[in-house]
Amino acid sequence: MSSKFDVTSIAFDERGLVPAVVQDWRDGSVLMVAWMNREALTKTMETGSVHFFSRSRNRLWEKGETSGNRLVLKELFLDCDGDTLLVKVEPVGPTCHTGRRACFFRPLGADGTPSDTDAERSGGGVLERVYEIVLDRKRRQPAGSYVTSLFEAGQDKILKKIAEEAGEVILASKGGKREEIVYEVADLLFHTLTALGYHEIRPEAIYAELASRYGTSGVRKGEAAKRRGEGKMSGTQGGASSDQRQRKDRRARTDRRVGLSGYRGPERRKGSRRTKADRRGGERGNA
Repeated sequence: MSSKFDVTSIAFDERGLVPAVVQDWRDGSVLMVAWMNREALTKTMETGSVHFFSRSRNRLWEKGETSGNRLVLKELFLDCDGDTLLVKVEPVGPTCHTGRRACFFRPLGADGTPSDTDAERSGGGVLERVYEIVLDRKRRQPAGSYVTSLFEAGQDKILKKIAEEAGEVILASKGGKREEIVYEVADLLFHTLTALGYHEIRPEAIYAELASRYGTSGVRKGEAAKRRGEGKMSGTQGGASSDQRQRKDRRARTDRRVGLSGYRGPERRKGSRRTKADRRGGERGNA
């Protein structure tokens, strides 16, 4: 980008600084918060690698300049007051200096005391929360849990449920009722997350796979496509090489235990055309 990047719309403070909230563009996790001055912002826009201003060292610094854990700029947003930046990035390696993915991993207790528990629940969204619950049920197998019953029945049962739910999505889509479509897609995602939990493949691996395809042409051409190992693509659809998938899977496996709140498993609402109990043969229970 040009060095003439216009910063006049940004309300820097009396020190010439503006706070920058750094967010993973793949799943929305907040990775860190730092400060930028005009030079840091301009360098970020020029190079595509995120730069900050260090108040303690009183100098410009590029994230990852010593560790190699860079932040690749994807998008930049200014808030409504013009005095805070949202920096959407693709992180290369862990962002936190502790080696964790993000800096926000210490939950505060009711008395305001930070916990020493290594928890990363601040990252991601509802899919990650449901996935954590799936892993918890898989490991503890509490009685009365629907997810426990799926794991006890084995992989074939989980896969059968995915096939059933995919069929329900098709029927709902053909029916054209928004509420039914939303409900059935939620069921399909729930059981797909259960399958991911069976293999202990985190949702982040799927985000990374989709991100690697984002904006790629639908036709494979030349050596560049071969090096990327990309399948047919249009927007965010398509395939990747088997080797690439396996590498992403291996990187994504983790054995984190975190505290989990309850999650109600799929259950047909009153008045809908067919109950989940009908499809499960009377099975009921919480996730």
